[in-house]
Amino acid sequence: MNFLSKHLPFETLADMAEGRAPAPASADARAHLASCESCSGQLARLSQTVRLMRADDSEAAPRGALHFALNLFRQRAAATAEPSRLRRVLAALSFDSAGLTPAFGVCAGQPAAARQLLYSAGASDLDLRVAPAGEGAWSVSGQLLGGSCAGRVELEGADSSVEAALNEQCEFTLPPVPEGTYTLRLLLDDAEVEVPELELRA
Repeated sequence: MNFLSKHLPFETLADMAEGRAPAPASADARAHLASCESCSGQLARLSQTVRLMRADDSEAAPRGALHFALNLFRQRAAATAEPSRLRRVLAALSFDSAGLTPAFGVCAGQPAAARQLLYSAGASDLDLRVAPAGEGAWSVSGQLLGGSCAGRVELEGADSSVEAALNEQCEFTLPPVPEGTYTLRLLLDDAEVEVPELELRA
């Protein structure tokens, strides 16, 4: 302890408050405290803090209660985490060539059962073409208009499921599937577009 300094070091005051200061040093420190209001005030505050700490008879919380409380905070953090940026869009049918007369609804050389369907899917449109592929099978192809071309297309039915990637023009052609009712999904980087109950039958 340097008694030439203006005030007593904090470590010395803490030792005195806890009763750990050596007798000679304590005597010199008390002489300084008699004439220094700042150090005596700081010693009084430290002594009060030590008394409060020694009088504290509170018990630690049970481990089970601590575990429960920590889990509550973890659940809140998970609930407020950044939500997924993936959007789910249900496509709405806006055009079906099946309602047109053959003169306008069928392209030259196309089978009579072939159909063109246009779906609205948020900011994008989906041009879908379905046609018989022989012996009760159907082919499905199409193009996504106005969306990202990064992704793939899935066609899922009760007994059959196929998929294909979108090319650079956002076009796709799926392998032939048996007739039936299917769900078509476009799995893109930022959205999932779904066409439910797509009927593939004559």
